[in-house]
Amino acid sequence: MIIKRCSTCGRFRSYEEDDVFCIGCGHDSLASACHCGRPYDYALVETGVELHCPRCGERLRGRNYEIE
Repeated sequence: MIIKRCSTCGRFRSYEEDDVFCIGCGHDSLASACHCGRPYDYALVETGVELHCPRCGERLRGRNYEIE
């Protein structure tokens, strides 16, 4: 199991390597790492309202505003 993030709804969950569809919203937009290459292994343990990548600073928590 690896941590993947749905870029549509912003949820982090554990998935198998071959999984491509989000179990929350059904979109095929799962990614196992930030665009800078940093894996999402830290994401499930953080409970803050906002979450940013510790390498590049990209905002990760929350819905993608471009897809609403």
